[in-house]
Amino acid sequence: MQTLLSHGESFTCSGPHYDRVKELQEFDETKAGVKGLVDSGVTKIPRIFVHLPENLHGLSSDMSWTGLQVPIVDLRGYQYSCLRDIIDGICGASEAWGFFQIINHGIPPDVIDNMLEGVKKFHEQQVEVKKELHARDRTKRVRNFCCGNSFLLKAATWRDSVLFQFQDGVLDPEAVPPIWPFLLLRIGWGSI
Repeated sequence: MQTLLSHGESFTCSGPHYDRVKELQEFDETKAGVKGLVDSGVTKIPRIFVHLPENLHGLSSDMSWTGLQVPIVDLRGYQYSCLRDIIDGICGASEAWGFFQIINHGIPPDVIDNMLEGVKKFHEQQVEVKKELHARDRTKRVRNFCCGNSFLLKAATWRDSVLFQFQDGVLDPEAVPPIWPFLLLRIGWGSI
């Protein structure tokens, strides 16, 4: 199967010469993630990230969409009778869009700004530093990974993630990377 990239370029996404699992494994073993690809100067999107046309059925090729708005979930009143409406809003937005914006969550703007700055600083670190946290092991409470469940999807997702798991409200302070010292001070060990 040939896939058109741009300006007449094409490449083979299937067939005897393309081993998707091997390419995914090789990419994952670099532990550099998407940011590592970009920093390396890659000029073409690797095949593992390309969605084949036959997998995109039902999507419009019309790029002139107007009036689209990110779904908004308002948490005002979550302690009261509005909980069912909030849950329904989250489910509906997740099913239809895959994402949403939350408002009236009570998280102070400086905490959000610090978190975004921490994420930016984390991803701008040298690959060797980020590799220390790289893991697909879901039992690790702090981990850096790329592409989520790319081995199960038809195309890998173009993203790098860092995850802090506060499942039971406790996170070992030693597990928090030094780039996020405010986590220890502001988030209160999962109290948000």
